[in-house]
Amino acid sequence: MKRNVAVAVAAAVLAVGVGLGAFAVTRAASAAPAPAPIAYNGAVGWHQARARPPVIYLAESNVFVRTPYWSAWSGSSARASGKLFVNTCTPTCAAGHYRTYRAQVSLWRVAVRHGVRYFSRMRIRYWHGGQRDYVYRWTVLPGATIPGWNGGPSA
Repeated sequence: MKRNVAVAVAAAVLAVGVGLGAFAVTRAASAAPAPAPIAYNGAVGWHQARARPPVIYLAESNVFVRTPYWSAWSGSSARASGKLFVNTCTPTCAAGHYRTYRAQVSLWRVAVRHGVRYFSRMRIRYWHGGQRDYVYRWTVLPGATIPGWNGGPSA
C-alpha cells in the first residue's frame, strides 16, 4: 500500500513537472521577437516594402538606387550593394540621361509609426572622382504631406 502511494505521488509530481515545462516552453515561444523593420522606397510615401525594395527613390525619379538583394538585414540595420542612377537633367530632366555608379546602401535607426517598425536613416556611399557619402532621413518636410528620403552629403 505504501509503495502504491509513493508511485502515485511520484507520478503526480512528474505530471505537474511536465505540465510546468510545457507551460514554460509555450510562454517562451509566444514571446516572439519584434518583426524585422521594413524599408520605404520613397516613391509613394508610407507604402511599405519588406526586406527587398528593388528601387529606392530620392528626389522623385531623377535619382534612385537599385538594390537587387540585401546582403544583411537585421532588427537594427541592413546593407546592400547596388547601382545609383543620377539624371543629368541636361538640357532638361525630361530630356536628360542617367549616369550610373556602384553604390552601397545602409539602413539603420529603427522608428515606429502606427505600430510598424521601419528604418528611418539611410546612407548611400558611391564613387565619382572619389568616395561620396550621402545621409538621408525618412521624414516629411515642412509644408509637405508625403514623407520621403531627405538629406544630402554627409559632413
